[in-house]
Amino acid sequence: MAAVFKKKREIDYSIGVVSLFIYSFFIATTKSLDILLVIPIIAQILLFKVKIKKVFKKVLKVNFFIFITFLILFLEGKHELAILVFVRANLILWFTLSFDFDGFKLYKGLTNLRVSNKFSLILFFTVKYIEVLFSSAFRMLEVFKIRGFKATVSKKTFSIYADMLAFLLYTSVNKMEKVEDVITIRTKDGQLAPSKSIIVKKEEVVLLSIIIGVICVYYFK
Repeated sequence: MAAVFKKKREIDYSIGVVSLFIYSFFIATTKSLDILLVIPIIAQILLFKVKIKKVFKKVLKVNFFIFITFLILFLEGKHELAILVFVRANLILWFTLSFDFDGFKLYKGLTNLRVSNKFSLILFFTVKYIEVLFSSAFRMLEVFKIRGFKATVSKKTFSIYADMLAFLLYTSVNKMEKVEDVITIRTKDGQLAPSKSIIVKKEEVVLLSIIIGVICVYYFK
């Protein structure tokens, strides 16, 4: 697996994938909040000139679902856990969206790392399914707004959301089955893209080093 350094080029998503997995695993396993958790995100913003406003809008849209989880835990009296889950989810979400990942970019990154094609496809379909699910959900919520629907804490509102979720899951599965059929027909051995040499950028190495450094300080301070 060759690695080449270049000054000007697009982000190599293979290194992004490694950074994302390490950071996400670290955040997901933390049992308490610490200012150190934000350092990799600040580094990512500075190193890759992340458009904060653009990423913030994306994070805000997805937070509808995160907030529901937060609210359920909070109402159950698990206040500390609710805050921890809310913060962890948003840190991982911000870090991921700042890389502007989608299913295909994730697949390419894993393929370049020589990860099993089957495993890469599983992640591709998982991310693609989530993309389709959220896209359909946002469109449906917009339709609800146009028709004058107002969410209230009532049995009727929860019933409508339950029906919406069931419909979304059904339509999303159907769409993904069509995607799978297209991939089977148009690709050889189910491989979406050939593996290529990883082109390493200095900024990516710095970000990865910062993440590892933060993990070490967090656990050994």
